[in-house]
Amino acid sequence: MSKWVKIAAGIIAAVAVVLLVYALLTPEDTTDSTDHMGMNGHMIYSSSNVGIIAIAIVLIVGAVMVVALWNEYEPLPSNMVPPPTHPERMTEVANKSELHAAVTKEMTCIPSEEEAASKNYLVLRLLTGDERTMFKSIMDSGGEALQKDLITRTKMSNAKVSRVLDRLLQKGVITKERFGATNKVTIKPEP
Repeated sequence: MSKWVKIAAGIIAAVAVVLLVYALLTPEDTTDSTDHMGMNGHMIYSSSNVGIIAIAIVLIVGAVMVVALWNEYEPLPSNMVPPPTHPERMTEVANKSELHAAVTKEMTCIPSEEEAASKNYLVLRLLTGDERTMFKSIMDSGGEALQKDLITRTKMSNAKVSRVLDRLLQKGVITKERFGATNKVTIKPEP
């Protein structure tokens, strides 16, 4: 689908360029009544030409943006999809002591991979734009990565990677520690 959207945007841009060239090359000739036999004629654009020029520029800019920024939807990997919730699980607990034992067991257990993936999925859904890209890149590298590797993976500049990591650090979803000439970035474990 992405290929056809980009082709359509390219066709629209080409038509808009033709309209723009036409509108620019067909001004109206005006001469002053004081002019000596029309020697100093001025070329001006009619309101319809100006409208065509404006529409052509908007179409060109829009088509270029679609071609440059259009991305296909990428579904999340199966390990990041949250597990289904089971309301019947709470009805299994008959009394308060069993509930307390179940809650204590849940709190003392080390989170499984499914629970960690579920937490990371929720974090990923709450992040936007570059933060999401950065967090997903860290997740894809096993939960930790070097900052210099994130620069090459995300194709962002060094300064942008630093800013995005600082925002993620401020939100409390990663940790960052010095590692030689770079930083080691790790997804923050659940407390």
